[in-house]
Amino acid sequence: MISTISITAQVTNAIREAIVTGEYEPGKKLSESALSEYYKVSRTPIREAFKQLEREGLVEIIPRVGTCVTKPTEKELIELFRVKEVMEGLAASLLAENGNTEAIKELAESVELMREAVENDNHKLYVEANNTFHKVILDGSDNSKLNFLLNILLNQIPYNRYVFLSIEVPNRLEKSLKEHEEILEAIQSGDKELAEKRMREHVSASGQQLQKGIAQKLLKNQ
Repeated sequence: MISTISITAQVTNAIREAIVTGEYEPGKKLSESALSEYYKVSRTPIREAFKQLEREGLVEIIPRVGTCVTKPTEKELIELFRVKEVMEGLAASLLAENGNTEAIKELAESVELMREAVENDNHKLYVEANNTFHKVILDGSDNSKLNFLLNILLNQIPYNRYVFLSIEVPNRLEKSLKEHEEILEAIQSGDKELAEKRMREHVSASGQQLQKGIAQKLLKNQ
């Protein structure tokens, strides 16, 4: 029983990673038999993985059609970024206000990793450091309701996938790094109004970049 659970978890993690990084694009049909052969497992772990990923909003299981990678509407993307902008702006403001030294130290370390990622054009490292940066701010805000609500929001549409896609746009990686540096500086200075402003500008810029450049790729043939 433990072995079966382990295999299912491994397969689920692998498929999730492929979706989030854009290897499996929105709208792509996922074949149970092909994935079973690829991962060298029976169809049962693949089927269980699909169920879990559907709960996470990453895939859609359509009767008589099959399992497809979720393809959001343009309206859903716009709504996601607008709400994310407000909530993360508040989180940055709260962290600047409470001055959690451990969280601020972790933020600085995340930004350093982002610089390294930009220098080496390592998108995977950048996304990981970006995730840590935003998670630290949310946790450091010390507001459990805000944390809970934002996580629910982000799970509805697999946000990491769009981080990968948005930083593919020319010069976006460098601009994104600068925005994170400015957020860090505002939080370090304890200026809660500026921290909120910088975070909202960053989330808005990311959303606009996605809508203008990447959304067409995501939404084509929809």
